[in-house]
Amino acid sequence: MGLINLTERERNAIGSVDSVALQDLVDQAIRSGHLGNLSGLSLYDCGEYVAANLRHFERALAAHRIAKSAKKREETLYTLHKAGSDLTFAFGQMKQRLEIEDRENQLFYVFDPTMPPFRLTPDMQVRVSYRWRRTIEDEWTSGSIVFRNKVPPRFDYHALAQPKPTRKPSARKLAEGREAELLREWEHLEQLAHWSVRDYFRAGHNGADIRKEFAVRLSDRDHLNNFSADFWGRKANT
Repeated sequence: MGLINLTERERNAIGSVDSVALQDLVDQAIRSGHLGNLSGLSLYDCGEYVAANLRHFERALAAHRIAKSAKKREETLYTLHKAGSDLTFAFGQMKQRLEIEDRENQLFYVFDPTMPPFRLTPDMQVRVSYRWRRTIEDEWTSGSIVFRNKVPPRFDYHALAQPKPTRKPSARKLAEGREAELLREWEHLEQLAHWSVRDYFRAGHNGADIRKEFAVRLSDRDHLNNFSADFWGRKANT
């Protein structure tokens, strides 16, 4: 699953499963103690959310199958029903997401990010590419916006609570730690930037009004927050 969009494999898998049939097969599996025809569905390709709940259901099914005492079987049956309910709910959520994407993609599409830059520096940027149109009869218009962030030096308060190392970290170790910190910052910026553009279009705004660049706003403590990439005044309207 991408940051913004379902993959083609996930879309095909979700579209191939009928929600009513899934519920029937879950009920059959609970009654029989085996997955049965449920294993024939492409649930593992429906995204990690569904896959994780399917694994939980399989474990609950196995636990109930080997339970001996009446009390234990009662406990495992409850857990099994709960796991089955969680599985069908998870699939329903993904089905809904697919429907939303299909509807939104008629008028706009925000491309998922690709790879982080080869070398990260405190002066970082993330480019978000998109296409949009006013109506489904119009031609697509492509565009992009660059989000810029200058990461300020920060004092590591967490380090104060740690035992003082007996040896001073090497220059290489310090450089690796700084690089990992910059990567986390860049990934956070990447998420915020893409979500902000997606939410801009979801709010019904005009793609022609998107600026070319935006310098993100940091919090009072010089960190990114949920509104740092708010290039269109969402915070003022909430």
